[in-house]
Amino acid sequence: GDQTCDRVSVSGKFFASVEFQIKGYFVYRFYRVAFARLPLYEEFIRDLRRVTGTTPEEVNAGKAAYTVEFRNRDDFKSRYDAKTNDQYVDALQETVGVQVSNSQQLKNELNAGTKTRADVLRAIVESGEVDRKEYNGGFVAVEYFGYLRRDPEPKGYKDWLDTINANPNDIRSMVNGFVNSEEYRLRFGKP
Repeated sequence: GDQTCDRVSVSGKFFASVEFQIKGYFVYRFYRVAFARLPLYEEFIRDLRRVTGTTPEEVNAGKAAYTVEFRNRDDFKSRYDAKTNDQYVDALQETVGVQVSNSQQLKNELNAGTKTRADVLRAIVESGEVDRKEYNGGFVAVEYFGYLRRDPEPKGYKDWLDTINANPNDIRSMVNGFVNSEEYRLRFGKP
């Protein structure tokens, strides 16, 4: 066959692309920071539509609006609104399991009124600490969402996450597993 169009390679590159980073991984991290869980497939697809656009300006405007909307969701408000600003920053960090380097600065800015709770949520979501902790998990989750169009089953998710954590430079094996899975191929008829 024609090796210039290797669908496993092309597919793997998409998940490492700016497109994935800017949109899908952005949405994924909100659920990890706010609720210590994966977004459900339906939540992910719905939220992904909020951060799309044809220009960088549209995408940035969508991300800003999404951040405020996420912060104003009932499940988020019921979990965080009663907390003081300092408790809020600490709770977000505790939920995702990281300590951001500018934690005290975020508290100071919240207390001074120069940042909103939505601003702080986004700052933590986009922090290097959250990125380093969550990247592989986001990658695996989006493989399920993109190829299988469903929520990951816990054991399969854990197995793929263990695989990518043990071999971070070998995303090809995981992508190959999804692209060539019977479940994925059945979406297009008999394999």
